Amino acid sequence: MKDKLKIHYKRGTEELKRDNIRAHRLTQEFNNTDVEEFERKEEIVRTLFGSVGDHPSLEHNFHCDLGYNIHVGDNFYAGYNCTILDMTEVIIGDNYLYENGDKLAEKLALLDD
Repeated sequence: MKDKLKIHYKRGTEELKRDNIRAHRLTQEFNNTDVEEFERKEEIVRTLFGSVGDHPSLEHNFHCDLGYNIHVGDNFYAGYNCTILDMTEVIIGDNYLYENGDKLAEKLALLDD
């Protein structure tokens, strides 16, 4: 394995704990926001995610690790019970639809030469 391809992080650092708590607070607020408060829900998503295109739509019971590593394009839709594991950067293009209960984990595959 090439060392330059490795991604290193320590799950228990104070910075990651703080960032994870921030994400949990925002997802909790999102999941508890009234279903008809579309503007507030979008505002929370834009605060939580690293970048967001036009017309994002997420159903309740959404979860993620940090939030700021998630980048979604235009017309992103996440169904009920969507989980995005974003300890590394997750980039989702335009017009993506995640079905109910999907879990997305961004993984870096490292291959030996």
